[in-house]
Amino acid sequence: MSLFKTLLLSNQAKVVFKTQNPLHKPFPHSPSFIIRRTLSSSPQESIKKPLSLLFEEAVGLTEKAGGNESEYQEEKDGLMSELRELEREVRALKENPKPKVQKEEKEKKPKKKVTNLVELFGGEKMVEKRRRESGEATVLKDLSPFVKAFVRHLYSKGYFNKANFLVDNKLEFSYFDSKYGRDFIKSAAYKFGKDHQEIAQWLSSQNLKTVALFGCPSLDKNNVFAAKWLRKIFKIQEDTVCSQCMLKDSCLHANKDVWGIATRNLLLVHVMKVIILYNLDQVSPKLTVPDEVRDSANKLLEEVIKLSRTT
Repeated sequence: MSLFKTLLLSNQAKVVFKTQNPLHKPFPHSPSFIIRRTLSSSPQESIKKPLSLLFEEAVGLTEKAGGNESEYQEEKDGLMSELRELEREVRALKENPKPKVQKEEKEKKPKKKVTNLVELFGGEKMVEKRRRESGEATVLKDLSPFVKAFVRHLYSKGYFNKANFLVDNKLEFSYFDSKYGRDFIKSAAYKFGKDHQEIAQWLSSQNLKTVALFGCPSLDKNNVFAAKWLRKIFKIQEDTVCSQCMLKDSCLHANKDVWGIATRNLLLVHVMKVIILYNLDQVSPKLTVPDEVRDSANKLLEEVIKLSRTT
């Protein structure tokens, strides 16, 4: 009996030592492990879900089990906050309504009418920049009666048929209040000079010489060589004119002669390239043009109109 008690006590001591010793890990399939795992497991532990159900919950095909009430409450709170914000905005509009006068004025304000491609793509600024660099005048003046008469004559001869800035191809001088319109007048004058070379021999030599002695109206290459051509016709020395010119410091062609077989003949296109700048008041702003030079240019323009009607 004493031996049986001794064995029983020793077995109980071993069980206590194994259960309380952290180094001792029971085998997973041992009875003690199964019993302790069963006792330590919580009855509320979540059951694993199949992959198909997890996928459906992830893509929104089915609602997640649990947490629906919290999501619904969050969505409800968001909608309520948006409704309150709308109520505040409506209340503010009722208290301080926006004036409708400004909106009506904006609607009634007419849009600027684009008459040519230069205005449409902002080429006007580029033209003005190029003119400032070349020393030409950038301030437009009203067309003189001489220029208006010449424009009417050009219009009657069909030189403005391709002018896209003339609405319905009707002549209105307000369309020439831009750099593009003034340049079109010059281009038409050059073309007119090429088409009516026979007029050149009937022009006043005195007026031509007065214009030639003054110098070049601008630093543009075409105008410079046209003026030199006139001086060559009247045998005026280049250094005589260039030494007194206000543009000589920035001119690339000062004191240079023009050579060629055609220099013996007066070309109307060269005359038009020179006098049209005086007629349009588009000479370089650095130049002070005497009245006699302007008068001679205007008289030559009148002669051109009259002679073209008789020839």
